[in-house]
Amino acid sequence: MPGYAARALPWSRLALAVVLVAVLMELVRWDPWVLWPLEGAAVGLLAGASAWCFDEPAAAVVDASPRGLGWRTLARSPGPLLLLGVWSAVVLHAGDEALFGHRDAVWLQGVAAVLAGAALAGWRRSRGEAMPGLVAAGVLVPVTTAWAVLRPAKDLLVVFPYGTTSLRGWEVSVVGWSVLAAGAVGVLALALSGLRVSRPRVVGGG
Repeated sequence: MPGYAARALPWSRLALAVVLVAVLMELVRWDPWVLWPLEGAAVGLLAGASAWCFDEPAAAVVDASPRGLGWRTLARSPGPLLLLGVWSAVVLHAGDEALFGHRDAVWLQGVAAVLAGAALAGWRRSRGEAMPGLVAAGVLVPVTTAWAVLRPAKDLLVVFPYGTTSLRGWEVSVVGWSVLAAGAVGVLALALSGLRVSRPRVVGGG
């Protein structure tokens, strides 16, 4: 498995994502009242980078191999685990004060994002899509960034709470991110249970 992960994971893109997440959160720590939307951008980047981990350029060959999708999904887990480790470190470094006294809630956002990205890509892979991560990242990163900046329906749908958000708003956000994380775990469990994509059909030439 380690050998497969070393070859299959997009380490250069993961390294870039890790650096960007660290830089974004350091800027948030420096001035959270002004730069807080960067926290949402970092969360979106985590989701996109997690989805990247499950792209398979050689899907036509790999999907026909004896090793099922569950094995390959598990083998790629070092990528998302790296993202979780880095997120935990940067949130811990930022500290509770810079995160408006809700460090655990902010940490949960990143964890849920990593799980959701992995679950989305794993589900799309199970349906035969070779490169779901590239598509997912292209949507998730700009959408989450825009949401963090504009905060639409901020009183009804609290996705990225701010320093002025009420305690109730933070609690609603925690519930929403918890539901997302739980749903993502369920989808990942299906992938790891041995769910396989359809093998390519070989048509005889005679």
